[in-house]
Amino acid sequence: MYAFQGENKEPFMPVILVLTSVVGGGHVFRDIAIAKELKKRIPSDHEIVFASGGNAYQMLKDEGLKVEKIDGIHFEANPGTINFMKFYFMLLWSECVQLFQIRKLIKKYRPKLIVLDEFFFLTDYCKSWKIPVVFMCDFIGVPRSSWLRNPLKAGLEAFFDWLLFTHLPRKADQWIYIGDPDHIPRKEWRERITAENIVAVEPITKLQYTAPPSRDSARDQLGFDQDETVVTVTVGCSGIGEYLLKAVNDAVPQLKKTFENLRVELICGYGIEPEKLGFHAEKGVNIHGYVQNIEYYYAASEAVVLQSGITSATECLMCGTPMIAVPITGHWEQEHTARYLEKKANTRIVHGKDVTPDVMADAICMLFKTPFKKQAYFQGNGHCMAAHGIAGILSHDNFRPIK
Repeated sequence: MYAFQGENKEPFMPVILVLTSVVGGGHVFRDIAIAKELKKRIPSDHEIVFASGGNAYQMLKDEGLKVEKIDGIHFEANPGTINFMKFYFMLLWSECVQLFQIRKLIKKYRPKLIVLDEFFFLTDYCKSWKIPVVFMCDFIGVPRSSWLRNPLKAGLEAFFDWLLFTHLPRKADQWIYIGDPDHIPRKEWRERITAENIVAVEPITKLQYTAPPSRDSARDQLGFDQDETVVTVTVGCSGIGEYLLKAVNDAVPQLKKTFENLRVELICGYGIEPEKLGFHAEKGVNIHGYVQNIEYYYAASEAVVLQSGITSATECLMCGTPMIAVPITGHWEQEHTARYLEKKANTRIVHGKDVTPDVMADAICMLFKTPFKKQAYFQGNGHCMAAHGIAGILSHDNFRPIK
């Protein structure tokens, strides 16, 4: 029997509601990859509905998916720094607002299951409706500041860490860690992914359902000459990073002394409007807004400059493209990801606060002299394992990793 809504008596389809993080664009494609695989494992009459805000909402909409709009979050991080304390409070406040919007979605869809991709404070509320919840995240611990130096920040970080590892595994029906175990910086944190009700799966990106192109095919698709030296700069879809785009653009005259056939692709993503950039493109520089085939730019490039977003970095690893990681100073996740990439693939690091045209020119030149650790980093089954776990909750089966 179907449930009915309002006077129209329209039948409800069984719905899985996926809340995609409003912070950054990488969550979008990992959630799509999981959803595509999940559709193969659930009854055909089940519908997957996404909900997100800000640029993530627009990205989901551009992919032609059914998506509901909730409030996003905006934070300043120019030039290359962030006040993470302020960000914590903004995150808390945003989820308080989103709770009321989720209430409307629950009443509208009566979901059989809710998947929370890095919504940290909504599990208890969703469970109060007696709806199963799967929580997903790409980090398993929060670093602690000194209690003596900054007791407020230390207390907030301790609370987040308790929430992440102690509370959520007890409350959520499944806690899925998405990431490379090597990306976990501490031994005691690596042990957490073996805890009860926590399942670890490989990094998940768009390349799980769109095979990475070869260098030659990517260049043919994009219209690049095979003898060009291509450098792509991407700042994700958080609306942060004009300072980095400008610095690399201004470094081009210096770089052309070394690379005669240099081609630079600046990808603004959502949140930065190319026509409103505060600089003019140098000769050989092409500026783009949001591109749906960014994996082609990664594959076609000799080097990628990025802001240490884990999804973009993972895609570059999968495409076999060397990187310069430019973590936002004060953003501990990005700073840690940069160190992970340095160890994993000889990635060069330039901290956001240090970015200048001269620094970026030197870093790009040095990258070409650094051997890249090119190898098969991942099996590519993270989305399958995550979908298997979610489907298991729907059918009340225990999660059994796919071999």
